[in-house]
Amino acid sequence: MPSALKGSGRKIQLHFKQVMEEMVSEERVQKMREIARRRQSSLRVVLEDLENPRNISAICRTCDAVGVQFIHVVHRGVRPIVLDKRTSAGSYKWLTVIQHPTIEDCLNELKGLGFRIYCTHVDPTAKDFTEVDYTGKVAIVLGNEGHGVSESARRLADERIVIPQVGFANSLNVAAATAIILYEAFKQRRKAGLYDVPEFSENEREELIRMWLQREEAELQSAEIK
Repeated sequence: MPSALKGSGRKIQLHFKQVMEEMVSEERVQKMREIARRRQSSLRVVLEDLENPRNISAICRTCDAVGVQFIHVVHRGVRPIVLDKRTSAGSYKWLTVIQHPTIEDCLNELKGLGFRIYCTHVDPTAKDFTEVDYTGKVAIVLGNEGHGVSESARRLADERIVIPQVGFANSLNVAAATAIILYEAFKQRRKAGLYDVPEFSENEREELIRMWLQREEAELQSAEIK
């Protein structure tokens, strides 16, 4: 790209940033900057064939709460998933959702990026979820509400993890299980100081803020039309 066009593009980006920031309070933008500094790129969640919108929405809310930015979704359904806005409390608009045609495609891509794959599965060989390390590049795989993760996901996983239980039920609701595991990851990563140093570059953080502002504005405009 010619240098003149690069300079022009930069001016457009700066103008867009200025216009969007003028539409919201400085306090709001500052909060977004603080949140962007703590966003985690190296901790990700993979949802394999989840069907219940409320479960997915609750997971989105937990991901936002612990700073997970990327959710990878494998969904074979014909109809697109419609999230429950009340359950997610609007958290879905703060996240980056990456869709994959198959679980093999998803996990192989993540492994190629250096991620270790932790697959939730009730199995005699599975490790207690508190006994694995979440401070590196980790992707946590959650499966379908009825039959859990697929055999392919289990085969590609680096570790199988389980939440210990002493009751009659041998599994938890997928949204509850996700919250429990993510808060263990949050505890480990915070203790290691991973929330103190930004994982995203300054340019990447500005991109996140721009995306958040655009989505927030689109939501406001949609509400006004209704």
